[in-house]
Order: sequence, then structure tokens, then C-alpha cells
Amino acid sequence: MFLPKLVTRRSSKLVYSFCRSVQHRKPVEIIPPQRQKPRFDSAQFEASIKPYAEDVTTENQYEKLCNMILPLANYSYDEQLNIKQGIVEQLFDQIGNAILWDKRIDSQVLKYVEFHEGHFCQVKRIVPSPLTEQYRCKDDLSCGYDVDGQKTIGFYINPLNNKKFPNTLCVSPIHLKSMKAKHALVAKHFDRFLKQHPLPVCANTNILKKDQYWRTMSLKSNEQGHLVMTVVVHPQSLSKVLWTEIDQIKKDLLNYFIDGPGRECEINSIYFQASAHNRSTSDKNPLELIHGEAFLYETYNGKKFRISPESLFQTNKQTSEISFRTVFDHAQLDEHTVLLDIGSGIGVHSIMASPIAKKVYAIDPLKLCIEDGEFNAKLNGCRDNIEWICSYAEANLHRILKKIGDLHGNNSRLVAVINPSRYSLTNKTISIMRSLPSIQQLIYVLNKTDQQVMHNLYELAAGERSKLKEVGRPFIPTDVYPIDMLPHSTNVETIVKCIRV
Repeated sequence: MFLPKLVTRRSSKLVYSFCRSVQHRKPVEIIPPQRQKPRFDSAQFEASIKPYAEDVTTENQYEKLCNMILPLANYSYDEQLNIKQGIVEQLFDQIGNAILWDKRIDSQVLKYVEFHEGHFCQVKRIVPSPLTEQYRCKDDLSCGYDVDGQKTIGFYINPLNNKKFPNTLCVSPIHLKSMKAKHALVAKHFDRFLKQHPLPVCANTNILKKDQYWRTMSLKSNEQGHLVMTVVVHPQSLSKVLWTEIDQIKKDLLNYFIDGPGRECEINSIYFQASAHNRSTSDKNPLELIHGEAFLYETYNGKKFRISPESLFQTNKQTSEISFRTVFDHAQLDEHTVLLDIGSGIGVHSIMASPIAKKVYAIDPLKLCIEDGEFNAKLNGCRDNIEWICSYAEANLHRILKKIGDLHGNNSRLVAVINPSRYSLTNKTISIMRSLPSIQQLIYVLNKTDQQVMHNLYELAAGERSKLKEVGRPFIPTDVYPIDMLPHSTNVETIVKCIRV
């Protein structure tokens, strides 16, 4: 990173001069151009190999799909890790620059950077995935038409020009090296099932047309091989005849996958949902269990967890355990610590923290996740020190945090673990976090890094917008721990430790 390199090449006096020049917006050359590492532009790379429906043929369809889903599959795994390391370093170079070059920069940030010799946005070496093939525990697939116009199940490849080539193609995923063999077997059978079923499929799940029924099929499996399949159809006009046709669709699924050729898939549970909406929750359109067990169970870091069909489920089990342990280790919990688990999911962080922490607040927008979390706490014999809070809207989060801060005052040390894929933090929520002096540390768990996350990290470190309004001392990202959650893709999970300065 640029600051550690700066410190190793300059004296502390120059660091001070650099920090002062930032305040006055003077350009400073940090690393000589000839010493900068060549940059890997992941967006440009993915755009260069991105397939379009016009270019897909029967011969190249699986290669094109692999380019879209697993763009690094042709690189060795060591090369993939080096590429991802560079991606994360570039990203946090940008975040560090945005913080240090802001005219609102907080003086506490400058003092910290000076006296801690640049310990700022330091990216650690990426942790490899224990499994590089057949690691996906969940797959979300769409129904559609393949290059030959036949019904199939897989991933969509969109056309470059919708007017000249109006069809979105669907390509089978069975050749992707990330997919488990058991999932690939189910995909093969679902493809055969669709081809022999009389009802047509949706050509594009985002554009629902008349007389298109089969929409999506998702798979989840645990380490023991227990498999849950969820099928979503559009009811169309079938709902007008008292759902008798819908009942027939359910019977067709059971006849094929339980009593017919699909029984070799050994599916433990089948859920069914009839939904006319692009995005639908079980509150609007309930998921119906038509076969097997209601829940999937998985073990993370020696603890057992119940997982509902709509609850948060980890894509890569082995790497997720590394992520959970990394968060737990850097939270530095003790008997005086209060943990805020924001975006708690099924409660893994909260349950791991319960034996050590003074108090745990698990906050999630999904009611099913909260119910799973409460059940899992009892299942693992946790102390009665976890409070489960279901908050649907980000707008309510700042009120919850303020109430918790007022309750504990300055007598406890608060640590917040934040999963922004569950909550997008508003400026008001960030202001509340900064205004609570008892919050000394934040840990961000980033499944992906977008503009909103970069904005959050920037606002946590920025100075006041107005001298009339104090927002509290800033948080700055000190250490970044990348973990390769999805081998062969350009995605990296990063755990960002932010401390109060």
C-alpha cells in the first residue's frame, strides 16, 4: 500500500510534511511511476471477455458461460490469488486517497497516520480457499431457451442489441468447475423434466410475459450432502381455476424427482412457490414445502445451525469458516465487550461471541433469519445474553443503535460487526456510530465492494460537514483481510478492521 511504502522510503519528518500538504491540497508524488505495480483492471478484463447472445453457438456455449461466471478459470490458482490481491490493494489505495485528500479530513486521522507510521489501509495477504472446485453450496438458476430453442435451466446470456437479437439465451451450468457434482446432476434432470413438461418457461425472469410459467430453480446443500431444491413458477391464469393446475405442477415435480428418474438426485426437500413478482418474499407468496424436511442444518466452526429456505446461506462452507474465525479473532471480545451484529443472518457471529461477550445485539431485516438465530442460540446452549432484533428498514437502524448506546453509556466497550449486503448504512446511521464514544471498533464483512461501501468508509473517517455539528471522532480502516470465497471469479471477500482515532 502507498503509505507503508512511503514510510519505508522517507523519514517521519516527510510523513508529517505529506500530511500537512494534504490539508492544503498540494499534489505529492507518493510512489515514483516506474516503481508502481502494473494494475489489473478487473472491470475492463471482464468486459473484454463478456459474452453476448449473438456470439453463442452450440459449440462455444459452455466456454462463453465460463467466461461470464468464472472469468479467471484459465489462470493457475496462484495467478488468480495474485490478481485478486492486486484488485483489493488498488481498491484500498483509492479509499485511502479519498480519505487523506479530502478537504474535510479530520485532524485526528492525520495524527494517527503520522504517529503510527502509516498503519493505514494495509492489505494483508489473501487467504486461499481450501477448495477450488465443486465448492458452491448454493446455486440460483433460471429457466429459459437454449441456443437451439429448447427449454433448459441455467444462466442467462443477454444480447448486445435487443432489437436485432431479441432473445436472451440460457446455457446449462453443468460444465462449471465451481458447481458440485450433485447440483450438476439435479440441473441435468431438471433440464430433462422441462423438456418433457407441457408448460413453457420464462424466456427472461426480469421480463415476465403471458403464458410463461417455469421461472427459477435454486439448490442448497450442506457438507453431509443433504439437498434442498426450491422451484418458482409464474401462476399466470392458472390461479383463476382454484389452483388445480398449480397442484398438478407440484405433482409433476414429485412424480419425476421422488418417484421417477430424478430420484437418483436424492433430494431431501422440495419447496414450491407460485409468484407473479420479480422479487418475492415468503410474506407475499409463501414457500410451500411439498416434500421432505423443513430445514437444512450445517455446522460452522464446531457449532450447528438451522437454515430456513430464505435465510442467508454461505456459498463456500470451508472459506466461510475462515471468515467467521477472522472476524471473531479481530473483534477482541472480553467480558466487558458489547457486540453489535448488524446484518446477523442466522446468527453465526452472535453465537460465537455469546460465551465471551457481556451482551450481544443481533440485528437483521429478515424475520426468518431472526427466528433461525433464536433457535440456533438454544440449539448451541448459548447464554441468555443475545437480544434478537428484527428491523426491516435501514431508516430504523440509527434509532436502534442510539438506544443501545444510551443504555450502555461509556461503561462498556462496543464493537460492531457490519454486513453491508444485509444493510446499506445511511449517513444518519454513520453519524450515530461516530457519536457513540463507547463504539471503539468496527469490522466490515464485505462480500463485494461497491460505491455505497466506499462511501460508508469515507464518511466514517471524514471531518465534520459543519463546525456547528460535531459527529464524533472518526474511524479509519487500518487492516484489510482478503479471503478468496469464490475461486475462478474476480470476487473477493474482504474483512476491514476500522478503529476509532
